Amino acid sequence: MSDAFDRWVEWCSKPPSDRRGIPAELYAAVMSLPEADHSDRQRVNEAVRSHDEARGEGRTVWLYLDYHDRAPRTIEDSGWVKVFASADVAERWFKENDPEGVAWEYEVEGGRARGSVWLHSHDPESTDIGDVDWVTLFASQACAEKWVEQNDPTGKIWEHPVQE
Repeated sequence: MSDAFDRWVEWCSKPPSDRRGIPAELYAAVMSLPEADHSDRQRVNEAVRSHDEARGEGRTVWLYLDYHDRAPRTIEDSGWVKVFASADVAERWFKENDPEGVAWEYEVEGGRARGSVWLHSHDPESTDIGDVDWVTLFASQACAEKWVEQNDPTGKIWEHPVQE
């Protein structure tokens, strides 16, 4: 029986002409790791288990950056960042609004994502949404403020609604 690591390695090793995919959840979990850990069976399996647990507890959301108007944007622009409660919610939105769109799964610090999440980025003008260090998400403003105070005292946070 294959584990998450085996599925990841099989997908990474397939020839370019092979159109097989992997579940978005597996990809998101592995990509949340530093690149050096992508080849570590224990770390990959633990990341997938941890993400599955967080997803089951409602501690993940999916982020999408809306580039339709092509204007330069930052993380503080409410119309640019869209936050979805689940992959299913994102898929429904994509079907109606952006069939080729892609959202990235992120864990939410401090509990379940309800109503809104608060985002912190060391570089608010960055568009590196697929980079695990691009943004940190929080379940509450208090949790975000405490984290910023301890980790980035000059940093800012931005509230974004969660689409359910």
